[in-house]
Amino acid sequence: MRDFIKVGLIQPTINPDEDWGNGTPDYLLNINPVAASRVWDEIALGLAEMIRTSDRPDIILIPELHLPPSKVNYIKLFSKKYNITIIAGIDFSRNPTNLTKVRNRGIICFSTKGFGGGKKSYLHVRSMAFGKSFFTYMEHQMFKTGLDAKGPHSADPEGYMYVFESNELGNFGIMICSDIFDIERLILYQGRIHHLFIISLNKDLNTYFAMAESLTRLLYCNVVICNTGFYGGSTAISPYSDPNSRTIYKYIGQKMFNTHVIDIPLKSLDESQRFEFDKKPKGDNPFKAWPPGFVQKKSKGIKIDFKKR
Repeated sequence: MRDFIKVGLIQPTINPDEDWGNGTPDYLLNINPVAASRVWDEIALGLAEMIRTSDRPDIILIPELHLPPSKVNYIKLFSKKYNITIIAGIDFSRNPTNLTKVRNRGIICFSTKGFGGGKKSYLHVRSMAFGKSFFTYMEHQMFKTGLDAKGPHSADPEGYMYVFESNELGNFGIMICSDIFDIERLILYQGRIHHLFIISLNKDLNTYFAMAESLTRLLYCNVVICNTGFYGGSTAISPYSDPNSRTIYKYIGQKMFNTHVIDIPLKSLDESQRFEFDKKPKGDNPFKAWPPGFVQKKSKGIKIDFKKR
């Protein structure tokens, strides 16, 4: 288990009020081609910058809805070639079995850094899609108005929750934007993860900053939000005792594409999650005490080995 892991944040710029059209007479399923080309250029530039740096990240985040569907295979190949885990939000797609249902999905492409533990009983995968559960009222209104001159659509929520385990990078959960308010998901994650990665396209920056601060205490883990560069609002917070150390990264500034690579703690946080605060003096432990009722838990269910393919 590493002392720290490196997380890269790529923050391209999408204007949600314009890039999917204005609703007259309807909206686009995917952002207009000019915007999609520019956003992909920004993503590709961010990826190129990150592999050239000496601080090459272990995990790269790309915000909700920013990855053009046509570039998913490129991201898979990039992840495999450079052995970097990538979590990226893909533009809207239709459910192939019901074309009036719209999905908001992301993809996670895995490196070979400690996932699965090499046990032969594990499933063998290299990437997988995951979906948003709770759509915003703006998405519902957009779908109801109509998409691509094909009439009204509706949201297709996906209720799956995931805990990914790596003995090198730690255990982590993933969310898409407004799923941050899903109480059941938070209950699942408490005590099971070292990191929570959230990809978003969100205007309400202060609410999400406050949620990140709360979740890092309630879940007792690192919380990283990667938001669009159009609004800013990306942040990384860890439950350090020192308030000046707690916010590892915070980006404020509108309509600016940018990339950053940050370090978030792992080994010391894992030790603190297992520390018996109720029985021993805190000593030089740099983290706050657990929240009430916190217990480090083992995950249950299907194990997935990401090393073999």
